[in-house]
Amino acid sequence: MTDRNSYLVVTDACSDIIPEYADKEGILVIPMEVAMTDGTRFHATYDNSEFPLNDFYKKVESGVMANTSAVTPQNYLDFFAPLLKEGHDILYNCFTSGLSSTYNNALIAQQQLKEDFPDRKLIVVDSLGATAGMGYQTYYAAVNRDNGMSIEDNAKWLEDTKLRINYTWIVSDLMHLSRGGRLSAGAALVGTALQLKPVGDIDNEGHLVALEKAHGRKASIKRLAEWCNARLDTSVDKPVLVAHCDCPEDAETLKQKILADGKAKEVIIGRTGPVVGAHLGPGGLTCYYFCDHRSVKEK
Repeated sequence: MTDRNSYLVVTDACSDIIPEYADKEGILVIPMEVAMTDGTRFHATYDNSEFPLNDFYKKVESGVMANTSAVTPQNYLDFFAPLLKEGHDILYNCFTSGLSSTYNNALIAQQQLKEDFPDRKLIVVDSLGATAGMGYQTYYAAVNRDNGMSIEDNAKWLEDTKLRINYTWIVSDLMHLSRGGRLSAGAALVGTALQLKPVGDIDNEGHLVALEKAHGRKASIKRLAEWCNARLDTSVDKPVLVAHCDCPEDAETLKQKILADGKAKEVIIGRTGPVVGAHLGPGGLTCYYFCDHRSVKEK
């Protein structure tokens, strides 16, 4: 075992890492700013201490929309510089470059910090993922560190495994995808009228993509479980993670459907925070697991 202070494992608030897991492994989480159309402003944190998730989803359900901001280069400088000054090396698993400028901003800060702290290491990895799947991977990176893996080997592990985590998802209300720019208004209206529910993933470039359409909520949950059980890599001894946008009963239903197949030995339930929850909306349901490769192959 190695001293966890040999280097720090860091992610950002988009990771929706389960707070108890972050605390257990000493994972640091960079806050991200959220602004709502009713004037509410807060920072999304790993434990949602500034603004409880239940209150956030109640506002969204009532029609209040939320906009999220990328972490700026200055935010990164303010967060990382004190840690580097204290003598820490840092491994940072970052929100996908396919959905945000966060990763590019991290690289800008990284370049300046290399000049300011030439004897320290700051490694930035583009997760090509988001929300709890990114937190899931970050947690195991911290476990790797505790088990003696070097920062360089751990960065390589993140790179080698990031396209082997599936990020399958469904939504309840297509209009949230439309408002977030992920679906055209026309397609959202037609899909809503026909009760079509997209089942999607994150592709190898880190973008949200639809895989198929199910008719109705129950069918979409069933298909989410079927995707998981068809693609789960049972040689990787790690649980399946389900995360929900204020729909715990549906998350439990999905968990039981996954376990009923017999391939998954354990399913953990977490929650989706405001950064991604603003786009998926209440009723969003996601599932993360190790697989041979993501559902969407590179173009």
